[in-house]
Amino acid sequence: MKNLFAILAVLTAGLIFVSCDNDDDYKVVLPLYEDVVFTQQGAQVNARSIVAGKQVTATLVQVKKGSGIYRYSYKWTADSEQLGLATYVKDMLDNADATCTFTPSTPGDYTLTIDVDYNYGSSGTPDKPSCEIPNGSVVYTMGGAIKSQAKITKQIRIVHP
Repeated sequence: MKNLFAILAVLTAGLIFVSCDNDDDYKVVLPLYEDVVFTQQGAQVNARSIVAGKQVTATLVQVKKGSGIYRYSYKWTADSEQLGLATYVKDMLDNADATCTFTPSTPGDYTLTIDVDYNYGSSGTPDKPSCEIPNGSVVYTMGGAIKSQAKITKQIRIVHP
């Protein structure tokens, strides 16, 4: 009987070590953004020289992918209808770089805004990241144990064809 208790004690001690998992594996990490890049006719163009009247694809590029997030929701808007971008909303279930396509009609200076909602389980509030993008800004708002947001703005210039 003593041997049975000794074996049981050893097994219990082993289970304690196995069950003590590192909670950091489940920590939510918000993505870091490098820039918003633009392509027209298959070539990347400078944000200050996008040609009016031609379709452009904007891509929000991540320098570090997020983790522990089960839904990303992107809302793309512009400060003027002349940019040719009606509100564009896209939900994604992965952390791929988000894109939006539009055709600007009028030359001028505009602000492109991307509002991102991150939904995650109750893994605790993630750390608030900090990053900068050229000619723009990234501001994170921590929403607690299930949701956070980011607002990315980018100054762009539309030029004559």
